[in-house]
Amino acid sequence: MGDFGLWTLLPPFVVIFFAIKAKRPTEALLLGCLSAYAIIAYFTDQNFKDIAMDAFFKVATDKDNIWILLVCGLFGSLRALLNVSKSTHAIANMIGHYCKDAKSVLLSAWGLGCILFIDDYMNIITISSCLKRLADKMRVPRATMAYIIDSTGAPACVLVPFSTWAVFYAGNFYGQEAVKGLGYESAMSAYMHCAPYMFYASLSLIIVPLFIIGVIPPIGPMKKEYEKMKNVEAVEDDVYNERNTGNIIDFLVPLGVMMLITILMDDMFLALIGSIVTCFVMYIPRKIVGFQDFCELWIKGFEELMPTLVLLLFAFFMKQACADINLPKYVINKCLPFVGAATFPAVAFVLVSILAFVTGDSWGVPAICITIIVPLGAACGANILLTMAAIISGSVFCSHACFYSDATLLTSNCCEIDCMLHAKTQVPYALIAYAITFVIYMFIGLTGIMA
Repeated sequence: MGDFGLWTLLPPFVVIFFAIKAKRPTEALLLGCLSAYAIIAYFTDQNFKDIAMDAFFKVATDKDNIWILLVCGLFGSLRALLNVSKSTHAIANMIGHYCKDAKSVLLSAWGLGCILFIDDYMNIITISSCLKRLADKMRVPRATMAYIIDSTGAPACVLVPFSTWAVFYAGNFYGQEAVKGLGYESAMSAYMHCAPYMFYASLSLIIVPLFIIGVIPPIGPMKKEYEKMKNVEAVEDDVYNERNTGNIIDFLVPLGVMMLITILMDDMFLALIGSIVTCFVMYIPRKIVGFQDFCELWIKGFEELMPTLVLLLFAFFMKQACADINLPKYVINKCLPFVGAATFPAVAFVLVSILAFVTGDSWGVPAICITIIVPLGAACGANILLTMAAIISGSVFCSHACFYSDATLLTSNCCEIDCMLHAKTQVPYALIAYAITFVIYMFIGLTGIMA
């Protein structure tokens, strides 16, 4: 819509300031959107109400946004059905036989997170359903469990070829001539050659066990959560006694169906529908739940995620507002012309992480950045594989650390804690990985190791 100068930076600052100050992320996002369209209306002589309403309608009717909202809602439905089967209690009970203390429980959560790499949403709901009550029993703060789950979601997904993240980014990168010019036989081959340089994802996965075993201590808000737990009584063991647990098959089969459909059809929405139908077929004939209760449960599970879905909708609105005010192009065009080949990947990492963070978009905005950053990197002689990895590292940081990203919202909801609390407790650890990643990219660039 034009160049609005420094005013372009006002909306994201409004969002971050009000979210931190008032601890109301939904309202902060709305204020950020309104400020963006107020700026656009003022400089272009358009009607503020018309352009704001048109943008919101565009967001609310976008098929990709609707897909994400439905997927998140259906995860709530599936969670409610799995809970009523008490199958997650059976898994927690089984793990509890081997994990006798908090460290072993948390290491189990980390291990499961590394294994469930097909999709970060699947990762989140599976681990939270199975282990959050067991963690309660061990007097582990819910914020800790949320941090571990979120840190093994997107970070694990980007490092393997069999994930929704890998498929999405491989396709986006391979559309660039500079990436095709590397000579790899396929999009996924090019993607996997840059995977070893996705340092933020690798470091996030490494920091988690270091935190669990105590090498890295509780920091800042996380330390306060541990201090609060000192005055909390341990959860009684009757939640996990043999009489009160279901059958582990009632969890594994629906999960297996979801994984199989995801692999074969590459569509999490259809995978969730298939998993819910599987629950129907398994639970009702065995009278685990009646037909009427089943129908009420999946709707109630969807309803429980409504606050998260509303926040997500406003996050999509903010992404659209940032696109309309040309935030990505403004920031990139102002910064990258002053960057040389050696520092290009490090600066690309910072730019993508900032842009993705302020928009809450770990896929869309980085995908836009790819079309700008990769050609610029090729033009200035930067290492393309390192640049690709830096872009993905920036997007993972957003998914991991942004207080209104879809993964953060889903994780906090599944762990039943406030999304701002979840974000504040995990950000110090995200920043540790972030700082080390930046230093590594700078070191590689300046020393010419990959020249």
